Amino acid sequence: MMTKEEAARSLSILLYELTKSWRKEKIHSDVLEIIMKLRIQAGDDKQYAADLLSNIAFASESAHALKQIWGYMLREQTFLSPSTIEAMLADAQRAIHRRLAELVARYERPFLSIDDPAERKRRLERSYGALLLFNRIATDFLLEFVREENEAAASAFFAADPNEAIEVFHHLCSVYASRWIEGLEVD
Repeated sequence: MMTKEEAARSLSILLYELTKSWRKEKIHSDVLEIIMKLRIQAGDDKQYAADLLSNIAFASESAHALKQIWGYMLREQTFLSPSTIEAMLADAQRAIHRRLAELVARYERPFLSIDDPAERKRRLERSYGALLLFNRIATDFLLEFVREENEAAASAFFAADPNEAIEVFHHLCSVYASRWIEGLEVD
């Protein structure tokens, strides 16, 4: 049995290896491009905040779907093909789109208590940026996890408690996303 601590150590090493070639300037540029495009398309601040909330809800639910896909592989002790992972994620995202209106209200609650519109916008942008990075890290990890040349090392996670491995996965992807988003300034 792989302990939670062993899973955390192994995942941390794998996430480091996955992201070590990334450059903070490039990551910030990618996130800023997405945020600026959203801002331009919105036209006004009210619509921009609504679009950010909608994207936060969508990205949060997509992150949950990525964790479920990894959990499935761990529970079934199987490797899915990259195309199967992409299809499962696409199916999940179609379902998220159908429920998006009801999901937005849930994700809006933490931001309602922020009275200052500029601060609310800043936190919405930071949250969305972090979620974009979380999903990129998680997706890249899953696609590397199932690569044939990585299966021997990846199969070690089949000895972990799936719930603990998913918890560690979520925590570490969040930590890595927070590190990469650190210092990002949206004007």
